[in-house]
Amino acid sequence: MKNFLIILCAFQICYGHIDKTWWKHTILYEIFLQSFKDGNGDGIGDIKGLISKLDHFVDLGIETVYISPHYESPMVDSGYDVANFTNVNPMFGTMQDFDTLIKQMKKRKLKLMIDMVINHSSDKNPWFAKSINKEDPYTDYYVWKDPKGYDLNGKPIPPNNWVSIFSGPAWTWNAKRKQFYFHQFSPEQPDFNFRNDLLKDEIKKIFKFWFDKGVAGFRLDAVKFLMEDALFRDEPVSSPEITVPYKDSDVIHIHTRSLWESYEILHELRTYTEEITKKFKDYERILTSESYHKSKKFLYQYYGSENYRIMHFPFNFALVLSAQYENATFFHDKINEYLEGLPEEATPCWNSENHDKLRKGTLLNEEYGFIFTTMVMMLPGVAYLYYGQEIGLSGSKIRPDQIVNKFEDEFTKTGRDSSRQPMLWDDTLNAGFSNNRVPFLPVNPNYWRINADTQKNTENSYYNMFKKMSKLRKTSTIKHGDFKSYVFSQCVFGFTRSLKGRETYVTIFNLGSETEFVDVHNTVENLPKFLTIEMASPNSGLSVGKKLPSAQRIPKILILRPSTVVILSTKVPAK
Repeated sequence: MKNFLIILCAFQICYGHIDKTWWKHTILYEIFLQSFKDGNGDGIGDIKGLISKLDHFVDLGIETVYISPHYESPMVDSGYDVANFTNVNPMFGTMQDFDTLIKQMKKRKLKLMIDMVINHSSDKNPWFAKSINKEDPYTDYYVWKDPKGYDLNGKPIPPNNWVSIFSGPAWTWNAKRKQFYFHQFSPEQPDFNFRNDLLKDEIKKIFKFWFDKGVAGFRLDAVKFLMEDALFRDEPVSSPEITVPYKDSDVIHIHTRSLWESYEILHELRTYTEEITKKFKDYERILTSESYHKSKKFLYQYYGSENYRIMHFPFNFALVLSAQYENATFFHDKINEYLEGLPEEATPCWNSENHDKLRKGTLLNEEYGFIFTTMVMMLPGVAYLYYGQEIGLSGSKIRPDQIVNKFEDEFTKTGRDSSRQPMLWDDTLNAGFSNNRVPFLPVNPNYWRINADTQKNTENSYYNMFKKMSKLRKTSTIKHGDFKSYVFSQCVFGFTRSLKGRETYVTIFNLGSETEFVDVHNTVENLPKFLTIEMASPNSGLSVGKKLPSAQRIPKILILRPSTVVILSTKVPAK
């Protein structure tokens, strides 16, 4: 009987404990579903294609995958216009395919997060049609407003001067309902009315549906747009010369973005998610958020506080928004500013690429892309990677007749398709992405030399260097160690990750276009006599595993080629 009780207690400890830390150090790998792998030969990536590549993540040491919207949609905005939140888009497969994906990921101990669009729906969503007809309970699911008046031709005048992020008025007239509806994005994406409690209940039902399916969490899209001024006041114009705002930058968005009520909505959804988590016995379900902010104070507010939790972590776009060559001081200041401003116990998150911005290898150069990837992987907290970063994927030119997403990225002033081109798997037809002769977007023609299969079989490749970093991220030092950054020179930046009783890692970047000679020991204190190369970018000419002598023997210990990065290890416990 005594032995039985011991076994029972052990069972309860193992299976009754919810892991609340799994997400704090995870690699979160974003997949733009259309672009990853075509499983049925129609030229478009899909769920079956993703299933066929799950072992890719196991090999890379990636634990968490997040996919772009897979819901039923007219695809006006690449799936961010959702017609049905609990159906799978036939373009991507079936609900059975999704269930198989969850099952196969669970076998491999992988977690799936999905993109959740809660600010708006498609105008083809049945809720919107019922709202037009004023069918309860849908009457006020969306933001409707009477016209301010009528012009001389009898045309209705929008309620105020609010503009869409894609330019033009944020109001579209509906002749049937005889009111304007509000849309922060395109007219095909009407905004939800989060002042309606019934709408909030609908969103919670959607959360529950996918949590029950087995997803680990949601990336909440466009959260700073959730709430608008209840009085519908005009936005102040950004310049006295502007009389009728048209562009997003023509107004200062004090009434349509980052209102405190938006954070209250997210807090309510976080509380609901915590309640949902209680029914599971394995790990915590999480919420992350996407929101671009020039001011960090708005970003930090997404964390909430110990007694008022909001997001588990928001995405941090500081590195994403770096669109030019920067010096060492820039990165030193940018990284420390972010870390020092974080609320207590908050988990940092880093990413350098995503589906809305040009890839670093496209903006700058192929080698610089790997520099950013290394930063993301070695900084403390969550490493958020975009598909293809593990092989140095970059975009190529797209002809006007090949454009899929017409909306311009306001930041880079280019379309978004370049960052959504197909993943490069091998050197066969269309880089192994699809056996259809014409994929939905053109494949980068450099796939004959840059692809996953070739790099797996090349010792000193981006792919294999990424694997080394993935393994380092599982060490106690990278999970829990402290952080200190250094400006070695104008173009040489670095930082250490140290933990008492464990090894120290020194990551050093040459951001410049000339070879640099770096005296590591002269800048970083308490280093042992020898340092070992744990990882080096393929263009560095340095050999992994090689020991470097101390600065006392050779004053210029490290020779760094242009646009290179190296990770050094002490191999002995830190002091």
